[in-house]
Amino acid sequence: MEASQSTKLEEILITNEQINKAIIKAAEWIDETYKKIEGPIVLIGLLKGCIPFLGQLLTKIKRDVILDFMVVSSFKGSHKRKSDPVIVTDIISNIENMHILFIEDIIDSGLTIQYTMNKVFEKNPASMKLISLLDKPSGRVNNFNADYVCFEIEDKFVVGFGLDYKEMFRNYDSVAVLSKKYID
Repeated sequence: MEASQSTKLEEILITNEQINKAIIKAAEWIDETYKKIEGPIVLIGLLKGCIPFLGQLLTKIKRDVILDFMVVSSFKGSHKRKSDPVIVTDIISNIENMHILFIEDIIDSGLTIQYTMNKVFEKNPASMKLISLLDKPSGRVNNFNADYVCFEIEDKFVVGFGLDYKEMFRNYDSVAVLSKKYID
């Protein structure tokens, strides 16, 4: 991490070591949850924030998977919702009668992921579940919940391990709180 980035962070909320341990447990949950399912499950990563989480999680899952991605936007580079969710890039896999597991970096309001899962449900999968690295329930505006969450966090603006502010900080290997004086 650059020195300029570190001066903008208030505190490390979740260390890389804690993240790595949580990813192992998450992979175990996936293997256990889908152990009776024949054939591969489809992992749908929600770009861009899912990349570090999904990348490490993928190496720990012991079963066959198909990998696909979506880009869904509602923040447009800001920390506040700018619009209703829009699917910018949809999956390319035929998921009819397949078991889907969404991979998300953080659930905040719940609106974007709920919208996304509703749209994917129209493609007739056999089942859909969601795993998220972080959950910020204090920001929830609906009753949406993930099937598995690695860490529940307070109402703080966090960056790192895929999470960004204006596309920066994604490469930081831990989850940190961004100083409010840098958020516009």
